Formats: sequence, C-alpha cells, structure tokens
Amino acid sequence: MLRFLVTFLLVSAAVLSPAPLVLAESQPAQTTQPSTPAIGNRALNHVVATSPEHKKALVALLRGRRDLPEWARSIITSARYVTGMSRVVTLPEGDFELFGACDPRNCPNSHIRILFSPDGAKVWARLIDPKDGQQLLGEPSADQMRVLMTPGI
Repeated sequence: MLRFLVTFLLVSAAVLSPAPLVLAESQPAQTTQPSTPAIGNRALNHVVATSPEHKKALVALLRGRRDLPEWARSIITSARYVTGMSRVVTLPEGDFELFGACDPRNCPNSHIRILFSPDGAKVWARLIDPKDGQQLLGEPSADQMRVLMTPGI
C-alpha cells in the first residue's frame, strides 16, 4: 500500500508539475565541470534572485535609465512583470540564455527580451514600449540582435 501511495504521488507530481520531475538517483554523476553553460528553462525573477553574476550585469545595464517604463526598471528589485521560461540559443560565440518579460497590464505592447552570456556577466536587451518605442540596451551584435528580435516572452 505504501509503495502504491508513493508511486501515485510521484506520478501525480510529474503530471501536474509545470517543471519536469527528476529523481535524484536518476541523475548521472558528472565527471567534468562544464565551463558555465547557459542553462535555460528558468524564470527571470529566480535567476536575478539567485545569481549574483546575472544580477550585477542587469543592474549595470538598467542603472540610471529613466527612459524605461517603471515595470522594466524594477526588474531587479521586484517581480512586477510577467516572465516566461528562458531558453538556450546558440550563436557563433557559444550558447546564451534568452529571457522575456512584459508589463502585466500591457504584455503585447510593452515587453523586453534579455540575453545573457553563458556566465551571466554580460547582458543585452531589446525593449518595446508604446510610449518610447524600441530601445536597445548593451549594444548587441548583429547575431544577438536577431535573437532579441524573436517574438515571445
């Protein structure tokens, strides 16, 4: 009976959970340390709260920018935005992590795409807002710009 209950709970969690369920013993042991790969499938607010590298880069990118909407300026200090899960994008320079976020009151018209380097130390962004139009932050390369132009959050 106990085995049935444990199995039922694990299956239920796997079906109902928005994130994949991975059991610890099913993870193979890593023999080498990867050189800080882009991870993907993470929420922006979680990364900002848990990664000092990502937070520092984003603070530097947004610092003093009074020309951004309030919801975008406050990405670092509060989660007053809607965010999707990040994805890994491959560019000639390597794998980068792409995030999206938007103003919850006007998501289709006020949104930002944020691209982090694999180690989180560098960041580029493209903001679209009805009041200020399109703004590029961080001087993205042509390849990075193509990624930042992709739709979605």
